[in-house]
Amino acid sequence: MRGDDNKVVLPNIAAAAVQPVSLDRMDSTLNVQERAVLALDVAWIDWRAEFRRKVVASGVMDRPWRSVFEADMILSIVAHRWLSGRPITHKELATYFEQFATEATVSRHVSDMEEAGMIVRETDPLDRRRIFLLPTERLEAMGRTFLQGRIRTMSDHGFVWSDESGTDSKTASDPA
Repeated sequence: MRGDDNKVVLPNIAAAAVQPVSLDRMDSTLNVQERAVLALDVAWIDWRAEFRRKVVASGVMDRPWRSVFEADMILSIVAHRWLSGRPITHKELATYFEQFATEATVSRHVSDMEEAGMIVRETDPLDRRRIFLLPTERLEAMGRTFLQGRIRTMSDHGFVWSDESGTDSKTASDPA
């Protein structure tokens, strides 16, 4: 849910004083769109898990990353910001995780990704105190496979793509 100031607002659900009881499937209030998004997420998680198993088995990475969720977010943020012409610094990246991971955890992920050849650190030529995180050719190649899988999963679940001139409400756009 979003409030007027475009911030995420959680529904006011009081903590139960008694032991929680599972929800009966027939009592669910999720609508058709919410159920479709849930199905899409599950299909994507399944595909992503298989993709990661193949990446690890192929020897691209010496070991699986500590948290798939955090690693996926880091790779997506680094790639998107770079493509937008605004490379991200380590400090900026850490702000995305401040509610559920420490800056040290983000640093360990970045080090793992650097070791795997997915990203490089480069000093900002205008301010030598800032270090940019930049994608590598290896990340782009793997990212393309990853994104094609996501597009295929979305298409399999009814997402419709249109050209940039279209105004279809299902069309993804890049605000950057």
